Amino acid sequence: MKKTNQQAAKIAIAVLIGGGALLPFHTQASAATVNSTSVTIQQAVAQLAEQGILQGSGNGALHAERQLTNAEFIKMAVLALGLTPDMAAAERPQAKWYDAYVSAALTSGWIAQDAKFVANQPAEGSNLASMIAKALQRDVKSVQYWMTELQIGQDKLTRGEAAQLLVLAQQAVRSESAAIVSVKALNKITLEVTFDRPMTLEDETTATAQANFVLSNGLKLVNQPRLKTGSIATYIVPIQTMKTGETFSLTYKGNQTFSIASGEESIRLKNVQQVTNDTFEVSSLREDGVIDYGYVISAYAGGRGANAIVLEEDNTYNGQPLQIISSLATRQAVLTPEGGQPITVNYVGFTQSTDGKQEPKFRLPAGTTLQSGVKYTVTSDWFVLENNTFTAGTIEPLTIASAANIDGASISVSLTADPGDELFAYRSVKLKGSDGSELTAQYRVQTRKGETGIFDLQNGGKLAAGVTYEVVPVGTWATASAVKFDVK
Repeated sequence: MKKTNQQAAKIAIAVLIGGGALLPFHTQASAATVNSTSVTIQQAVAQLAEQGILQGSGNGALHAERQLTNAEFIKMAVLALGLTPDMAAAERPQAKWYDAYVSAALTSGWIAQDAKFVANQPAEGSNLASMIAKALQRDVKSVQYWMTELQIGQDKLTRGEAAQLLVLAQQAVRSESAAIVSVKALNKITLEVTFDRPMTLEDETTATAQANFVLSNGLKLVNQPRLKTGSIATYIVPIQTMKTGETFSLTYKGNQTFSIASGEESIRLKNVQQVTNDTFEVSSLREDGVIDYGYVISAYAGGRGANAIVLEEDNTYNGQPLQIISSLATRQAVLTPEGGQPITVNYVGFTQSTDGKQEPKFRLPAGTTLQSGVKYTVTSDWFVLENNTFTAGTIEPLTIASAANIDGASISVSLTADPGDELFAYRSVKLKGSDGSELTAQYRVQTRKGETGIFDLQNGGKLAAGVTYEVVPVGTWATASAVKFDVK
């Protein structure tokens, strides 16, 4: 979102609406900002009036019940959420009173360039969630949830309803000076951190967050903080495994320090099963009281469809408490063969949840495989399994049926059948060229559609025109019988 400089904040914009009056441009929410869960129309209208965004008629009435047009709502949103009106647009010949605001919204991406904007058409709630989400750099599902909580319908919007939504949205404007309000451990690998407003996107990145969130006791973040869907500024923060009974500190940006009791709960999982000759998965269902954070965070809400949900503040859903599994990046487990030595196994990235299930996968060290007929026990310092043993069987490798060039730097690889899971994850193939060259391509995570996935050439490799390439799996994860493709 664009920042507004101090000079722009002092501009008074003459806008003719009815009687017409000067509306001062404000960039900051009033100190009287109300709590998002309790904002009423009366409070919201009063707050925007105090900020100069809403003005009343000659008798001082603010007319909260009046319906808004699209142009009026965009003007309110631009002023309420700190966007600089495009004054050049207002000075064009035959400019309309709303051009400065609409132009600013278009330039900032709040409105699509090809949107069919009808200025004087009544504003409808069903059209606003996307615009507010873009303004806040958030997901649409969160804004829709706020509107439901505020009982704002899909039909024509009143001034009062618009004020409610915008006052709540003001609390969700990202800020470099966002400050922590509370911290608690949800389980052994997850913190829940609530801010007074959301962090900037830069502050949410893994590298910046690891620098800003300084933990004692040798702990650190393992991945970036993620906003919870539907929250204003509550984050799921994945950290290294906390030790039972310890207390540690969190210092944020060197300014705030909190003392935190370590999480006592291990992630409760149900079963373990072998999925390939070198990989197994541990699993649990939502009905078991466990949910992967991918289904409850703003960043993934748009891509998880009906599986994405909004948790209540106490992390319940439809009355059921849910334990949240945060990012499993760098997590490990221990696999012990009966009568043998323990083996440390690593989590396979991007496999922790699919189709509403929690089913992270773990892979044996390169060059080792599960031995058929051997009973294995799975343990960890961060999860517990109700059924923690399995006996390995013989699982045939996947079979590559075909491959094709995509753009010279990527290829599609198709199996003989849909594996129904992310079994491509972190697998590679060699491409042996008819010209004697050899390239390596690795699966691009989360690109599988049915039996086909995308593999990217490594180390800047490029396919050469006129060359035929043979696809050879790296390792024993798959077989390929004379699978070739030509590059034109």
